[in-house]
Amino acid sequence: MSSVIKVNACVYSRIGFGREKNTCSFYMNGKFTSEHHIENVQASMENRGADYLFALADNMECENPDQNLNISILKEISRFHEKISVNGEELNSHVKELESRVNDTERLISSFLEMNNVPITDTRWNLGFSGLLFSDGQFVALTGGNGHVFMIRDGMFKPLAHETDRARKALDSSFEDDKLELISDETKGSVIVSDIYDLCEGDTFALLSDGIVEALGEEKIEDLLASRSDSTYIAHRIVDEAMKRKSNGDLAVMVVQVEKIYEGHQTISRPTRQPETKSVKNRVEKLNKVPPVTYKYSKSKRRSGRYQNAIFVSLVVLTVVVLFAILYLIIASIQDAAKDSLTTPSPSPTVTATATPTPPPEETEEPVEPVDNPEPVDSTPEPQIIEHIVKSGESISSITRKYYGDTSLVNALCDYNNISNPNSIKIDQVIKIPPKEVLQGN
Repeated sequence: MSSVIKVNACVYSRIGFGREKNTCSFYMNGKFTSEHHIENVQASMENRGADYLFALADNMECENPDQNLNISILKEISRFHEKISVNGEELNSHVKELESRVNDTERLISSFLEMNNVPITDTRWNLGFSGLLFSDGQFVALTGGNGHVFMIRDGMFKPLAHETDRARKALDSSFEDDKLELISDETKGSVIVSDIYDLCEGDTFALLSDGIVEALGEEKIEDLLASRSDSTYIAHRIVDEAMKRKSNGDLAVMVVQVEKIYEGHQTISRPTRQPETKSVKNRVEKLNKVPPVTYKYSKSKRRSGRYQNAIFVSLVVLTVVVLFAILYLIIASIQDAAKDSLTTPSPSPTVTATATPTPPPEETEEPVEPVDNPEPVDSTPEPQIIEHIVKSGESISSITRKYYGDTSLVNALCDYNNISNPNSIKIDQVIKIPPKEVLQGN
């Protein structure tokens, strides 16, 4: 009796942006199959059994009634599944037959596209296949074209049936035969087969279309697969996140989780399998050391991303504080300059000089002279004497003409101010201007 495996699986398929139809199709252990004409579909299953077959394909369905042509990868997988359910062959033989069927289907579709002169840029050339086969507590993965299979176990994320598997197998086979042989793509096809590994409880697998991988990238897919949720939630999150991003192809994802493994009473004992298990583990360790794996340092990248975000935020805050400090200093200096200009007015002596010449009002009061007043001494006091400050360009003659209308009183004005030489007056010199009658009386 073989091992019984309890699994839960879910598939989501959504038509891509700007696409006329959904070209993705899937196969879930014979219970659910999807033809490419269904645009949006979701299916899930829980089951116990010994053998399982899961597959996801893109552009692997081709039908042309005019040429009586109907090529379907789902039909080939269904026939293969019926055959292995009846025959009790080993897993290696099952894998070889499935690889052959996928390669044949891919060649037929490629030949049809070439015969009809379909441009190489057409999306129908984007063929993709990803498959997963469980049998007797073991599993093997297959990919072809743009297909992708990822696995996560104990927090470790890795792709299955990757290009590194093809190169390593080619080298192993050539060294075993003591000669290096070039493998023709035409004879082998594009399908890549992984090594055979033992299943463990808690293993999670994801079969993805190229549109999903293009939209999210391996690092985001790793984060979603490691969420420790059931297959339905993980598949929904992957498609939902991919719908938010730009992608060229359709979006399809199938998530398979191994919940429990029940060992049968007649299962081959562990000691007999131990050498093979060790060799498989050694192969897994070698694969984990392959340099092209870029997702190995995702945790350190996330840590460095956190540090970069913290540094960026601190720099922004520091820049804002410096700008506010500079702005405060500028405003304070402007306010200080304004206060200084208001508190320190500069009075000039010329202001009083310009304000003193108001003779016309004084001369208009001449009719009020107390001619008939018997006290002439009291009618000529200081209020009628004007003090004139000499400015640049003024002479004693111009000053006399300004206040008396002519220059006949120049000498009298000089005598009144004790000026011996009329040409010796200086700037800012104060000259007293008495009434005209005072000078004429002298």
